[in-house]
Amino acid sequence: MLIVKVWNKNSYPYSEKFKDQPITIEANSYVEMDYDEAVLFMGTFRTPVKMKDGRQDPKSYKWLEIDKDDQKAVRDARASAAGDAAEKTFVCHVCQKEFRTKNGLLKHTRDKHIGQLVDKDARDELLDNEDLE
Repeated sequence: MLIVKVWNKNSYPYSEKFKDQPITIEANSYVEMDYDEAVLFMGTFRTPVKMKDGRQDPKSYKWLEIDKDDQKAVRDARASAAGDAAEKTFVCHVCQKEFRTKNGLLKHTRDKHIGQLVDKDARDELLDNEDLE
């Protein structure tokens, strides 16, 4: 569970009922919530409140932002959870065979699945690639 700060960048307080819970964020202040919940909260739509002249009332603006440092921490945590091995694995989408290098995957594709490539330019490029020898 990754807790982040959701900032209200408006100069007016922001209030909304989210998942049957009233949430109020004071002007230029923040609330803390789970990252996934914060993304859902920021993505919900609320009907704009109009003023008499037809323009949206600035008090109803949903001007929210997840703290930049918290976003970086979430990205870093998720990247380390995925592990370095996942980043270095290349998978053939036809037969699900895994390769440690991109070059190995390309050689396999050329040798085993060249006839299944739909993109003619990609097929020609793969056949003409001398670095795969």
